[in-house]
Amino acid sequence: MQIQVDIERYKRQVLIETIGKHGQQKLFNARVLVCGAGGLGGPALAYLTAAGIGNIGLCDFDVVESSNLNRQILYNYADIKKQKAPVAKKRLEKFNPDVKVEIYSEKLIEKNANDIFKNYDVVIDAVDNFQSRYLINAAAYETSVPLICGAVCEFEGILTAIIPKENTSCFQCIYPEKPSAEFTSKTFGILGAIAGVIGSMQALEAIKLILGMHCLKNKILIFNGAENTYRIRTISKRKDCPICI
Repeated sequence: MQIQVDIERYKRQVLIETIGKHGQQKLFNARVLVCGAGGLGGPALAYLTAAGIGNIGLCDFDVVESSNLNRQILYNYADIKKQKAPVAKKRLEKFNPDVKVEIYSEKLIEKNANDIFKNYDVVIDAVDNFQSRYLINAAAYETSVPLICGAVCEFEGILTAIIPKENTSCFQCIYPEKPSAEFTSKTFGILGAIAGVIGSMQALEAIKLILGMHCLKNKILIFNGAENTYRIRTISKRKDCPICI
C-alpha cells in the first residue's frame, strides 16, 4: 500500500538519495520484530519508530524494575512493576501515530517462536541472556527471517547480521559453547550509553536490510566505548554448527 501519512515527517530521510520516497514506502510497509524491550530494545524500537517502520512487533514478558532505569529509556519511575510491553507500545505509538505496534507479552519458547517470527521481515535480538539468543537464532534460521544480533557488557558491545536465505554464519557459529544459564545482564555491569549505541545500530542494520543495502553478514562489529574504537572481524561458518549447516 502507498504511504497514507504526512510525508513531511520523514522529509529529512526522503532527501537521502538511497532512500527517497520509494525507500520510505518500503520502510512503511516493513514488519520488524524486536525481541526484548530493555537496554538494547529501547533505542532500537525508538529509532525504528522514528524512521517510520509501519509495523513493529515487540516481544517482552518482563516487568520494569528500578535497576533497569540506567539504560532502558522507554520507562520511568512510575512504570516500576508494570509490564514492559504495554508501556513501550503506548510510548512508541504516541511518539509516532503512523506506526502500528503489536505486543507479545509472553516468554519466547520453541513452541511459539516460529509462529511469531514468520510474520516479520526482520527480527532484532535485543535480549539479555544466552539461552534466549540461541532460541532466537534457531527460530530465525527455521523461518528464514534475517536476524540482527546485538549484545553489550560493561563498555563493550557487538553487532552482527544473520541472513538465513543466504546461508550466512549464525550466532552459534560465533558462540558454539553455551554459557551457564546464570550468565545474564543481571550478573555483569552495563553502561547505559553503550546499550544505546548498539541498540541504535541494530535499528540501522534493520533499516539497511529493508532498503537492500550492505549489512554486517558474515561479519561482527566490536565496539569499545572506553577507547572509542570499532573493529570488524570476518565470521566463518562452523562445519559442526547444529543450526546453519
